[in-house]
Amino acid sequence: MAYAAPDPRDLPPDPRLQVPSTYQRDTIIQALTDLYERLPHIDPSDVHRAPAGGWPEITDQSIAARGLRKTAGAVDLLRHLPYITGPANCWVAPEACAVDYRAVVGTAAANGSGSGPNQPWLWELSKPGLREARFPPWVVQLTTGNDAESACYMLDTMDGTVTKFVMTGPVYPDPPGLYADGDPRAWRDKWCDDWTMPLEDLVREWLDKYRTMRFVGMPGKKSWPGVLVHREREGDFMWEETTAMREVYSEHGWPDHYRGQNCREAILQWWANRRSRT
Repeated sequence: MAYAAPDPRDLPPDPRLQVPSTYQRDTIIQALTDLYERLPHIDPSDVHRAPAGGWPEITDQSIAARGLRKTAGAVDLLRHLPYITGPANCWVAPEACAVDYRAVVGTAAANGSGSGPNQPWLWELSKPGLREARFPPWVVQLTTGNDAESACYMLDTMDGTVTKFVMTGPVYPDPPGLYADGDPRAWRDKWCDDWTMPLEDLVREWLDKYRTMRFVGMPGKKSWPGVLVHREREGDFMWEETTAMREVYSEHGWPDHYRGQNCREAILQWWANRRSRT
């Protein structure tokens, strides 16, 4: 069965957007490339851009063979996205790991992390009986996580926007009925948090949080912690840890004169020894 994304110009204005958003494949690719290559806790050598013709293992056939319903446009995007070597624990935001669709189709290098048909976790594959009621085939899950609090950022290739889905339910839900019955965007207010924005805007927001160290990333692709949120009030969750990590980042020149490899090694050493200092 062939699937096709609706044309957003045929729909009413999106109530979540101040201005209309349009999907451009190359804009999405560039936004994610900019994000992955500028993450201070990720070794740049672990970020891989797609070859000119795209990742050969990601095809309409290999995606369908995994049980994923995707439009041709969505598969074309997945075929050309950048990916981070893993596939597990490639944290890009709090509770959010980047999904490597090379691993989803089962042919990416394992790199010792258990790659295979069930890695990484995807909602559509874990709940096949509900997939018709959740996300249309033109929506792509960009991130995953390790537990029920995982932040799954869902990219809509109809208009290039992203919305956050959490397995346990929306953290900040909209009142029901924001979108009319039958609107192909209605999954956003039924299953997701109360905001939707163009992906490139979200990437700019995240990069600003990394630059100002409101997001503090842990190197080493640990299952936990991944990316922590620094809160200014002493005594808040993980305040001591994020304060110490920010000091290490600053000592290593972040953000303008960053000595990345040395910094990542120093943070890992501090984390391993932190209990002996208390």
